[in-house]
Amino acid sequence: MRSLRHRALPLLAMAALLAPSPASAQADRRLDDLKDEVLDMVQDDAKMVQEIVDMLFSFGELGFQEFETQRYLTGILEDHGFEIELGVAGMPSAWTARWSNGSGSPVIALGSDVDGIPQSNQKPGVGYRDPILSMAPGHGEGHNSGQAVNIVAALNVQELMEREDIDGTLLIWPGIAEEQLGSKAFFVRDGVFDGVDVNLFTHVSSNFNTTWGQGGGNALVSVQFRFKGETAHSAGSPWRGRSALDAVMLMAQAWEFKREHLRPAERSHYIIVDGGDQPNVVPQRGTIWFF
Repeated sequence: MRSLRHRALPLLAMAALLAPSPASAQADRRLDDLKDEVLDMVQDDAKMVQEIVDMLFSFGELGFQEFETQRYLTGILEDHGFEIELGVAGMPSAWTARWSNGSGSPVIALGSDVDGIPQSNQKPGVGYRDPILSMAPGHGEGHNSGQAVNIVAALNVQELMEREDIDGTLLIWPGIAEEQLGSKAFFVRDGVFDGVDVNLFTHVSSNFNTTWGQGGGNALVSVQFRFKGETAHSAGSPWRGRSALDAVMLMAQAWEFKREHLRPAERSHYIIVDGGDQPNVVPQRGTIWFF
């Protein structure tokens, strides 16, 4: 099924590039032949897909820290003639890679997330929990796989575009800090997708299933609530204090009573970011972070 997943993307890209215009009665007759050919080309590059997957897995970088990933992927694309821009949308680890042929239209964008998550370090090829370095970050949601699919698809479509003199632009972009709700809104804000005709996004799935087309997702909000109290020495005169941590814990407990009434598709999670400095000091400040 992995083969199916990484072969579907170039078909979609080719279909977008050769789609009929509103004034055209039928699609380019080359499309079916080119789709068959690009399937074989992608299959021939299966080893490259696996190498990229394994390399990104070895980096396992947290959000906004994906610098080895940036260096590695942009290096591959630059070697194949893509124009690289670093630090996109004010994020140092963000980047885009762009290649155009002929008129440069239509513009096909290919995106996939690249960040890891905390405490998910894991030995490769092991079907049970076995970290290389305990508590270190790693790729716990498969974000090491999507760019491998995108890049191999883009390079093969690029080859056919050059050979067949097909107009268009390929734009490769990474989902930076997706686990922290970062990058995509910033890319939109700064116009990274202005002029893009089709944006194809790739994400690994579970249970070896493969889908394409319109996908579902969650609209997420990241918010921190900060409370301010009055500090005091807990061992000497705790009655003089007003604990900000008490406010944090009361809010968390109140939300637990609300959680049982959430609809099945809704999710809510939180952590206590700041609960004080040490037990014998009444916390003056407290912070709770919700997704």
